[in-house]
Amino acid sequence: MSPATWPLIIVGGGPAGIAAATEAARAGLRCLIVDEAPALGGQIYRQPPGEFRIPDARRLGRDHRRGERLRAELAAAGDRVEVRSGTSVVDIVDGRTVVCVGPGAALRSLPAERLVLATGAYDRPVPFPGWTLPGVLTAGGAQTLLKTMRIRPGERALVSGTGPLLLVVAGQLHQAGVRVVAVLDAGGSAYPPRTLARAWRQVGLLRDGARYRLALARARIPVRYHHSVFAAYGEGAVEVVEYGPVGPGDWRPIQQRERFAEVDLLVVGYGFVPNVELSELAGCRTEYVPALGGWVPVRDESMQTTVPGVFAVGDGAGVAGALVAVEEGRLAGIAAAEQAGMLSAADAGHRRRRPQRRLRALAPVRDALDALSAIRPGLSELATDETLLCRCEEVTRAQVCDAVAQGAGDLQAVKLLTRLGMGACQGRNCAPSTAGLLGCAPGAAGRINPRPPVRPVTLATLARQARQEGGTR
Repeated sequence: MSPATWPLIIVGGGPAGIAAATEAARAGLRCLIVDEAPALGGQIYRQPPGEFRIPDARRLGRDHRRGERLRAELAAAGDRVEVRSGTSVVDIVDGRTVVCVGPGAALRSLPAERLVLATGAYDRPVPFPGWTLPGVLTAGGAQTLLKTMRIRPGERALVSGTGPLLLVVAGQLHQAGVRVVAVLDAGGSAYPPRTLARAWRQVGLLRDGARYRLALARARIPVRYHHSVFAAYGEGAVEVVEYGPVGPGDWRPIQQRERFAEVDLLVVGYGFVPNVELSELAGCRTEYVPALGGWVPVRDESMQTTVPGVFAVGDGAGVAGALVAVEEGRLAGIAAAEQAGMLSAADAGHRRRRPQRRLRALAPVRDALDALSAIRPGLSELATDETLLCRCEEVTRAQVCDAVAQGAGDLQAVKLLTRLGMGACQGRNCAPSTAGLLGCAPGAAGRINPRPPVRPVTLATLARQARQEGGTR
């Protein structure tokens, strides 16, 4: 039987959420993990369904093995952790009451004494002509098909974007039998002397990157730096991709040197944006930090936000990768246990030392990679007047520019004039790219305010809840 009020609820079952639950449970604190996925692991440590029998688990890669070790840690922490999979959190009320919808489409309110928000991040969209065609996938979408369903998403692919993840996705596509024409990275090489000098202590990370790069070289998959997709064309699905070089400083497309590739799959990955909707609904103050992906909750050294008892960890609090997410989760779990009186200050301080040391060691390489892959303003020139910026409400770039000409100075004003961001995704797909068209710094463009439910919920579910609470029929 679940308690009336949970000592700790963790939203998200990725690396950060698993690590937070592990540390809290080790200290004796009972906690609940609420996760949308059918099994723990998040995007990077996603597990294939049980129906898929993999004869040799080594074929699933290093990420799978790291995820298995993390899940084994959680299992060893005992029975103080309950997991509710396939359950989406749609609102947070009164600071710490989690409203979720799970199997059976029933809304439930779960009060908690403390919350850890480990909500992860989503792929940063970059609109260009043809980006809505079938066959154009984000890097995360392609990985979901490959990891979860063991589906080969195409036969002949081009991978475009920025950052080390491109090498990983291209390698996974190749292993799945997809012919990868090329990898286009708008930034520079991830291994210039300056980066190597700052990251020399993280030999494991450097070895991983070198392994991915070598695998592509052996497969004769070219990696073209300072290149990007320009447009995608096709009748009903992508058939041809136009691409070419971009300016090294601003990533402005050099259209005069375009090239074309016949493909049936285009994978785009321009980094990630933190999922901060639940942090905002919980009342946490946020700030704009470009190096962390955009708007992030303000936190102290224990990962606590400006709302006492509410912690934010992992990519949902600033995109920094799975290794950082694990250590942030550990810190939050330790702090929650200390607040609950399960750990003394001295014991909590002792347990914090290792994750704090790991975070300090990871900081230089993260900073170096962030500097290489940070989005540059030239990419906003890829979209034409007819290009859709908001897919949900079918708002074009021309309509957004008209709104700006009428005086819209932030995203909320653009939303009022065009309906941009009023669809099911609540601006996740359009707000980051639209902010670059407002003629101001991205932070000054503000945000499209989240509104509950932050995930789609049927009217039948809401009506059922209203009847249960004695509302009108």
